[in-house]
Amino acid sequence: MVPILQLPRVQFDFGAVKTLPHELAALGIKRPLLLTDRGLAKSGVFARVCETLPKSSYTVFDAIPENPTVAGVEAALAVYRGEGCDGVAGVGGGSVIDSSKAVALLATHAGRLDDYFGQPDKITAKVAPLIAIPTTAGTGSEASRGAGIHPNAIARSRSIGSPYLVPKVAICDPDLTFSLPAHLTAGTGMDALTHCVEGYLSTFVSPPVDAIALHGVRRVATYVERAVADGKDCEARWQMMMAALEGGISLGKGAGPAHALANTLGDRGLHHGALVTLCMPAVMRTLEPHAPDKMRHLAEAIGAAPGQSAADAVEALSRKVGLPASVGALGYGQGNLDEMAEDAAASFFNLRSPYKPTAAEYKDMLRQVLG
Repeated sequence: MVPILQLPRVQFDFGAVKTLPHELAALGIKRPLLLTDRGLAKSGVFARVCETLPKSSYTVFDAIPENPTVAGVEAALAVYRGEGCDGVAGVGGGSVIDSSKAVALLATHAGRLDDYFGQPDKITAKVAPLIAIPTTAGTGSEASRGAGIHPNAIARSRSIGSPYLVPKVAICDPDLTFSLPAHLTAGTGMDALTHCVEGYLSTFVSPPVDAIALHGVRRVATYVERAVADGKDCEARWQMMMAALEGGISLGKGAGPAHALANTLGDRGLHHGALVTLCMPAVMRTLEPHAPDKMRHLAEAIGAAPGQSAADAVEALSRKVGLPASVGALGYGQGNLDEMAEDAAASFFNLRSPYKPTAAEYKDMLRQVLG
């Protein structure tokens, strides 16, 4: 089966943020709601976005939490409606852009967000126009059709998804990533790698996306260490922003078991990109017998040493950029492994995996990733 390949219009390069007024006008947005988080709202990054617009022409909501929640979406939606907004611009990382998708959905669709979790057929083309302006290089939400929203801060996320949720425009300006700290550069950068890997492994057939995914893998493997080592490295920042976009496009084929595991482990407020990355090697080792040719291609794209598997190469790269050896080292405490394994095995992220791990196999992977 060939998936719908829905892409945003992309403005990409240093200074691309200056195209925001033009893109708003092209979409007919006269009163945008600019969504962001409090950290960015206090930074020069968000100010640079706002400076492109007349001060009286937009409304700001700056209380999106680090991991997106239903409450955050509802609060932003109330501002959207109260201020008479007619479009959304999400300025931030994946939490902000995912929340922006949810606000754009509810701005034009009846009911609550709960009504749309796992219900793509309920989402129509009436979604409010959305522009995504990523300030990290990794989540790929600026080019993907899905959004993960937590019912509350300590609950596993649930997903909304539809081609209609792909932002109309993605403004990808590497200038906006220069102040990203090294640990977030590492976590989001490796997150881009996992999106490319899982998109490539998906059983959906899309040769153009497969080529993009492998190219994204090579890009991350080549530039993520440089971006982490020197946040002012212009070339590395440009390349990682492009890798993130390629990862988002790759997700058009679907994610996989690493995202199933990360979602299961996403009930403690830990960074999603780091979770997915630390789950990836165990998942790749489980999948390798079922997709040997693709794993060989991934090993080549990563630049694995002779005799080194793709999983080992991902693990080694994670250590090089400073990610810990296990999810346990991130601070995830003990949990009920049987319940967690059943949750991961039931995840919709397994649907397009080249192999659907059993609950017993997920339990084994959880032991590995928890350390």
